Amino acid sequence: MNPRKVLIITYYWPPAGGIGVHRWLQFSKNLPSFGWTPSIFTARDAQYPILDSNLLGKVPQGIEVHRVKVPEPNNLLTLFSNRSSKSKNIYKMQQQSDVDHSLFKKLLWFIRGNFFIPDARKFWIKPSFNYLSKLLATNPVDVIITTGPPHSTHLIGYKLHKEFNIPWISDFRDPWTSMDYLKKMNLSGFAMQKHAQLEKDVILNSNLVLVVGNAIQTEFREKYNVNCSVLHNGFEGELSSKEVSELDTKFTIVHVGSFLQNRNCNDLWAVLGEMQKADPQFARDLEIKLVGNVADVVLKSLEKYGLNNFLNHIHHVDHNTAKSYQRSAQVLLLPIDRIENPEFVVSGKIFEYLQANRPILLIGPANGDAAGILNECAAGDVCEFGDFGSIKNSVTKFYTKFRNNSNVCNSVNVEQFSYKNLTKRLVALLDDQIKHD
Repeated sequence: MNPRKVLIITYYWPPAGGIGVHRWLQFSKNLPSFGWTPSIFTARDAQYPILDSNLLGKVPQGIEVHRVKVPEPNNLLTLFSNRSSKSKNIYKMQQQSDVDHSLFKKLLWFIRGNFFIPDARKFWIKPSFNYLSKLLATNPVDVIITTGPPHSTHLIGYKLHKEFNIPWISDFRDPWTSMDYLKKMNLSGFAMQKHAQLEKDVILNSNLVLVVGNAIQTEFREKYNVNCSVLHNGFEGELSSKEVSELDTKFTIVHVGSFLQNRNCNDLWAVLGEMQKADPQFARDLEIKLVGNVADVVLKSLEKYGLNNFLNHIHHVDHNTAKSYQRSAQVLLLPIDRIENPEFVVSGKIFEYLQANRPILLIGPANGDAAGILNECAAGDVCEFGDFGSIKNSVTKFYTKFRNNSNVCNSVNVEQFSYKNLTKRLVALLDDQIKHD
């Protein structure tokens, strides 16, 4: 039997870094083992906020990667913002501590939201459709997958689906109209209606909708009564050993990834500030290790609570190094975004945290998707936003185990989130599309 072919349309692809790129990079790596040959369509000369050239070495050998240049209007917008080159995109600009106080930044955000619908990659849709139409005319595929955000990728898939009648799966790593940042853009009624109509068009015309969590699945099913399946993010490789010999010698509370404004943990910082003042031994042992980009407001909060001397800020590192920091942590910190619908948030890092096999401290809604995964795997503690007593109890518990050299993580059911096992589920969904075609 000849391998089936699937075209994956994704904006994020190596050398892009960050959690967003790993989902389809890993699925692409594993699909050939199950009789599916992937080809990739992505952007040329994209202005990615995070780069990780090491990921280029993880792209499967022999895989076809097609690229079309993507116009980046964000470059024009940020040119007028008079910011350093370190802040290259509007989303990151929105996360800075002073964004709510700058009228000019609000204006840029308004322009981005009302004139670039569905997103700043809208000008990539037409040239991508033209390129892929020629490609598919001579190199047909069995299924098309689009993954967003950016949701412009879905509009490329929608047009191709209508043109070629190829089964189409739209993959949502985040919601669309219910996403928190849309509400910060001061959208006009027309713009919001346009977003809603595009979301409806994509979801109702997809043969299958994939989402990364139960909350998004519930939203889409209630709004559209559609065929919608959860396919979680995951981790690459095997579970880490339960041995503790290579752990940090200090009581490290470690966060790996971008620590943006809406993830700031004033409740945790207040607890740690109080504990280090009350207990000299705790103060000698404590280290707050933040690996990756950290918003100014987070750094100011640490200073406010007297934690500057305990901070070890390690700027962006490659993916392999990031995972080594996870494996050696005494406690892994998972702050859920403090947004309107925090229960939707399933950070991709939770699965790599699970793989690291270290205790996780999640601060966020107990009824959220991330909390459900953590509890299912018995991999740590969940503390609600602002629950100082619960946070202090968890930190004290982990610290006591650290002092007793017994701070281990006896998690269960984690293997289900390996990308190899997740690919088996994806293949079943792909095979089902062929049967129904």
